[in-house]
Amino acid sequence: MKITSNIRRVLYLPHFKGALGWVFVCGAFCLSSCQNEWDEHYGRTGGLGDKHLMALISSDGRLSKFTKALRQTGVDALLTNDQTYTVWAPTDEALADLDFNDTASVQRIVSNHIARFSNPTSTEGLIKMLNGKRMQFSDLSTFNGAPIANADITARNGLLHILTSQIPYKYSIRELLDADKRFADVATFVSQFDQKIYDERRSTSYDSVFIDYNPLLEDGRYGIGDIADEDSLFTMILPSDDVWAAEMERVAPAFTAYAAAPFEADSIQHVQTGLAILGGLTFRGIVDETADSLVTVTGKVIKPVKAFLAGYERIEGSNGIIYVAPTHLNANDTCIWNHKLMVEAEDMDSRVALSGTNCYVRNTDVESLVQGVSDDSYLEVSSGNVDGGVTFYIADALATKYDVYVDFVNPMVDGFNLTGEKTKVVFQMMYRGSNGRSTAKNMSTPVEISGLTSDGEVLSEIISVKAFEGVEFPVSDYHDGMWHLQPGNASLDVTPTTTLQVRTRVTAADARNGYIRKFRVDCVRFVPVVE
Repeated sequence: MKITSNIRRVLYLPHFKGALGWVFVCGAFCLSSCQNEWDEHYGRTGGLGDKHLMALISSDGRLSKFTKALRQTGVDALLTNDQTYTVWAPTDEALADLDFNDTASVQRIVSNHIARFSNPTSTEGLIKMLNGKRMQFSDLSTFNGAPIANADITARNGLLHILTSQIPYKYSIRELLDADKRFADVATFVSQFDQKIYDERRSTSYDSVFIDYNPLLEDGRYGIGDIADEDSLFTMILPSDDVWAAEMERVAPAFTAYAAAPFEADSIQHVQTGLAILGGLTFRGIVDETADSLVTVTGKVIKPVKAFLAGYERIEGSNGIIYVAPTHLNANDTCIWNHKLMVEAEDMDSRVALSGTNCYVRNTDVESLVQGVSDDSYLEVSSGNVDGGVTFYIADALATKYDVYVDFVNPMVDGFNLTGEKTKVVFQMMYRGSNGRSTAKNMSTPVEISGLTSDGEVLSEIISVKAFEGVEFPVSDYHDGMWHLQPGNASLDVTPTTTLQVRTRVTAADARNGYIRKFRVDCVRFVPVVE
């Protein structure tokens, strides 16, 4: 599916000279029923004009500028072969302001006025142009807002319509990002991930095929959405360069990275900061402030919507809506990048038991005496005559401040007769310091975990303990999606440097007073402190 998407872009984006070979190759396999019906009615030669489209266009004195544009872009070769096309050719007056030194503009105009197959004025529905944009006849005398001077002029290889104005050009979101100088810095950030990938399946011994690919936009797991795809709809917020710079400066401290070489740390921080901001700017489909909530392409849920979109300029693109943030970007950090970090205690890949400790995964259901256990499962931890415990690995911790919680399951989960069961626990947190070395933070005062309150009342809910308050990490312990997609990293087992250890602290005297070395953990939570 990914390759198909990229091939489509090679066919339709206006880089004709580089993609011309593929246009010829694919044309033989892409004949639609529309063309078949046309060919059956007229025949491949009978009933059609004597000239190919290019000869027909170049012989019309009203179309000299469009003729020059076709030759400059190399599309004249397309219109002299036997594949079928429809051309909507603007007159010289309609192209009076065209600057032939602006190659990108010339390419946009050409690709915006040609479609595959025969499309007479009687055609109903949308027509896909060479650039992938979809247009239609409003009536017999107008095409996508452009008046038709002469219609349905037949050629050997298609149809020609002559227009008295250009077809209005709508940018895709990616095109607007690249073309509008207000977003130059954002465009530079996105384009650093542009790649040309060799397509082995479609290449031959005579021709090597490369496809355009940008993992930041197109990867199914980590991408923010293929905003160049004309066959999809997106909504995107685009910050101006000044706004982008302000957000990069504001967010960057949370992605302070450690690396032996300072320039490497700075590079990591820059990329991760930009990815964090962009992760909250794209949405599938058309969204506006009337929605109850917004869900980003990467799955982040944002509320309230009205405040998140307030103050933006709205532009309609060919594949969606662009909201321009000219003066500020409405931040929603905890929804987008500064997330609560949560580790389910039963997850085997996120924990390791201390020596002499037994760990068992237990489940709850609707009949359990304790409700509210996340994912309906928890970890039972016990040891014999020595204190035992578990170390949990905390992935993706940022260089920010967290309150750290451990949610214990009430002993009553195993029966009313265990409401009086009690133990004492201590906590130790390890994380990377600014010098790259491991730093320890201890909560050595034992915390009692019991199914009863201090007044002897029975508790029936989760027992949530704040193990540490306002812990500020000097560097992040974070690996972004683009890092995971780099060759060699996808299969790399990354062990977080941030850990939280929970262990019993039961003395002999405590044991004589009824304390046992056993507890049940639902989850560990690192909650960002928002100041």
